[in-house]
Amino acid sequence: MATVRQLTKKLTSRPEPQQVGGIRLRHFAGNADIAAWLELRSRAFARQQLGVGGWTAEDFEREFLSKPWWRPECMWFAETVEDPSMIVGTVTLARRQSASNDKPVVHWLAVLPRFRGRGVGELLMDTLEAAVWDTGERQVWLETHQAWAEAGRMYAKRGYVEVG
Repeated sequence: MATVRQLTKKLTSRPEPQQVGGIRLRHFAGNADIAAWLELRSRAFARQQLGVGGWTAEDFEREFLSKPWWRPECMWFAETVEDPSMIVGTVTLARRQSASNDKPVVHWLAVLPRFRGRGVGELLMDTLEAAVWDTGERQVWLETHQAWAEAGRMYAKRGYVEVG
């Protein structure tokens, strides 16, 4: 059974997202993006053995659109400039609510394997963290699987630490 890791990062300054050659960001733009997100998720996690099964549009609806925190401007897509239909990465800023607080959470960061190591994940994370900073909040949370070593290394490099 996979161990879920809970991580957090305190923001000490506003990240300034750096452009990545040939890549631009945009927000969720409607129903056509659901199929694009599902395809990206399937391809980005194809080699993962833990916690990732096939999804449908109904799963997307349940995971995002039906949530009280959902806002299209809090989901970013990285697409290639030469072919805007080629989505190579995504991330969503979600909210987790408990009896005592409401906190910003990195939700479903995904980058196609052949675009990893090119700065796409950094661009998406910088953009999300800048959005958190702009709300006046100074801490971000996320969950990842222990077995997802590549993601764990990227989060550690960005300053995320284990909760508790």
